[in-house]
Formats: sequence, C-alpha cells, structure tokens
Amino acid sequence: MSRLTKFSKLVFATLIAGSSLSTFVSSHSVQADTLDPNYQDKVKFIPPSSARPKLEQKNTIVPEAKFVKNHYVKYSKAHFQTKESIPKEIYYSSEGFKGYIQASTVWDMGDHFATLYSGTVIRC
Repeated sequence: MSRLTKFSKLVFATLIAGSSLSTFVSSHSVQADTLDPNYQDKVKFIPPSSARPKLEQKNTIVPEAKFVKNHYVKYSKAHFQTKESIPKEIYYSSEGFKGYIQASTVWDMGDHFATLYSGTVIRC
C-alpha cells in the first residue's frame, strides 16, 4: 500500500513539474505573428562581394619555416635488425613546428642504430 502511495506521489510531482515547465517554455517563445509589421528601420545588408576582402584579410596566415638539422633518433636492433628497416622519413613535431624530415645518416652502434634526420618543417 505504501509503495502505491510513493509511486502516486512521484507521478503527481512529475506531472506538476512537466506542466510548469511547458508553461514556462511556451510563455517565453516568440511567434512570427506577434512581430511588428510596421517596422520602419532599415536593415543593413552587406553584399558578399564587399564582405569577402575582410574575410581574406583575416585568413592570411603566413607559415614560418624552420630547417631541422641532425635530429638524433636511436633504434634498437631488437625491433630493427638491418639499416634498410630504419624509417627513411619520420614526422617531426616540436615547439609548434611540424612536418616530415628525412634520414640523412645511419650508424651501426652495436646493439642499436643511431640515425640523424634533417629537413624543413613549418609552424602553422
């Protein structure tokens, strides 16, 4: 009996909250037929041809180039058995500069390969 009473109270409270919310939402909506049909002020229209130069001025970001020379990477022989298996090109990302750099020198150091990469990267 008490379960039914708790359930009834919950349903009743939900209905009251839902109806209050729907009244609040409908009272704050704007309908098209309530707008003033005698509005006299002019609407400022900017044609696309005049708006385009302003947009182009904001989008003129000049990327800054940087030459990365002798970026050192050590490769374990457990994962790379031969010099030919070393990546010829890697993705470089540091201090906002990003881009691919190429292997310039590979040395066999016994248990690992030492590789120097060089190339031009950009900051965008």
